[in-house]
Amino acid sequence: MPAFFMKTVIAFVMLSPFFLYFIFQPSVERTIQYRDQVLQKKAYEAAHLAALEGRLTPEIKEQILDQLEDAYFKRDKIQLNGTAIAAPRGELLNVTLQYPQGPTQIFNLFGSDEPRDYYYPISIMSEHIEDRS
Repeated sequence: MPAFFMKTVIAFVMLSPFFLYFIFQPSVERTIQYRDQVLQKKAYEAAHLAALEGRLTPEIKEQILDQLEDAYFKRDKIQLNGTAIAAPRGELLNVTLQYPQGPTQIFNLFGSDEPRDYYYPISIMSEHIEDRS
């Protein structure tokens, strides 16, 4: 009986990293995918709001940062940049959203995990019409 028990324990110890990987890695990948979708949507939202105003205003930036913070993103790590000077209708506006991705693997077996960022550069035409009153 003790020999069988010892074989079982050794087999469990040897196979447990594989079990852990196959149990938890899909949820890590799903989290990465969901973050990607949320950040991409907010980058496009910021670009469309900036297109209406002709530039990325501080109010638009605060609105997007507040929404991302409400979705559990760390506000101090979010980089939202864009055209600051009002562009007339038809001119290109550039908006970029960047956020660090963090670890993507449960076990880092093959060296260090490269630090990557979610990065969304968006170019959109300005829809801003200046008041001529």
